[in-house]
Amino acid sequence: MNRPWVKVLGVCLRALERALAWPAAIPFIVVGRLSILNGRYAETSLIVSKIPFRFGEFVRYFYYRATLQKIGKDVTFRYGSFCQYNNSQIGNQVLIGYYTALGEIQMGNSIVVGGFVNFLSGTAQHSYADPSKSIRSQAAAGRKTINIGSDVWIGSNAVIAANVGNRCVVGAGSVLVDEAEDHSVYAGNPARLIKKIPGSYSN
Repeated sequence: MNRPWVKVLGVCLRALERALAWPAAIPFIVVGRLSILNGRYAETSLIVSKIPFRFGEFVRYFYYRATLQKIGKDVTFRYGSFCQYNNSQIGNQVLIGYYTALGEIQMGNSIVVGGFVNFLSGTAQHSYADPSKSIRSQAAAGRKTINIGSDVWIGSNAVIAANVGNRCVVGAGSVLVDEAEDHSVYAGNPARLIKKIPGSYSN
């Protein structure tokens, strides 16, 4: 049975959640901006990641809109997902799945990321090149920004440590350590090219 009032009620509830989320996000925004100064941004983001329900998704959007270098429209961070570095950039129409961790990253448009995905900041985040220093003290020496193109689907439990081109699919559980070419499907550990895919995507 078609019940238009149910749809109207859903729209109203969504609007109410969004309206309440903005003032709720303000304390986190203040703490988040302060935590950028003392290198604790990831910890604040992790706290924000644990706000439940759709209300939490709105809070996370407002939080990242105020603290990230750039974030587009229609971006959703599911429960448990968080961004570790505030200099990251995210485009439009991006869905980040449950418990996904984003390192230093630039993302295009129209992206779906499954749950429990780990975006590393390159394959050499922990350098050991200087023999006079401990590995621990060289932790960020090899960190770099990972670029994710547009029209991308990344399956759950994948580990992404290299760039991903436009119109790409990375299979669930894959470990990507080499760049994924445009119009391609990658899978495996380490991830390898499975096949090319047709079509085009315009930003």
